[in-house]
Amino acid sequence: MSVAAAARVLSQQEQLQLQPPVKAMRRGSRPSPELGEGEEPPAEQSGWDREMTFRSERRRREPQPHQRQPAAAAGTAGEEEDRLEREHFRRIINAFRYYGTNMHERVTRTERHFRSLPVSQQKLLPQFLVHLENIRKCIDSNQEILQTIVNDCTHMFENKEYGDDEKEKISPASTFDMDKLKSTLKQFVRDWSETGKSERDSCYQPIINEIVKNFPKDRW
Repeated sequence: MSVAAAARVLSQQEQLQLQPPVKAMRRGSRPSPELGEGEEPPAEQSGWDREMTFRSERRRREPQPHQRQPAAAAGTAGEEEDRLEREHFRRIINAFRYYGTNMHERVTRTERHFRSLPVSQQKLLPQFLVHLENIRKCIDSNQEILQTIVNDCTHMFENKEYGDDEKEKISPASTFDMDKLKSTLKQFVRDWSETGKSERDSCYQPIINEIVKNFPKDRW
């Protein structure tokens, strides 16, 4: 054997000794788990590349959390919406019931401030206390109307039941809720009472006149 041939044999033997037997077995006989049955990875793919490919394929095949539990997520959102709607409804009903207490407290506070003035200044408004008594009567009348509205309010809607709110204790309402309630009372007066007739005529009558003018009964 020549010197060159002996060198080639020694080089091949050294390469075989340096290559780990387990890695050689993986390359030669064991199929990659991310490939189809019977297929083998390309010869140039390293162990690190095969591992990353396997992880990527596994993540792709696994269902995402929002895909696994769509019904639970929808149910949670619906329950939260119902809870907020129920709280809002009960807060408005509480404001209707708290109206009388709130307004009487304001009138009483006003009367107390008036009586704290010197007598000489009180005489400048001789009918002021009488005016406050009339306001108290109006408050009681408004409270009767509001109470009539909220009677059996838990059965107001066909598709919702809010429980027996009659047993719940009336609590102080927020300033925002009371302002909205007073605005609602003003709308009642404007649209339904004799006192609000002049305002109705100034707001609605021009619209009614235009409708009658453009759509007369004899033509429509």
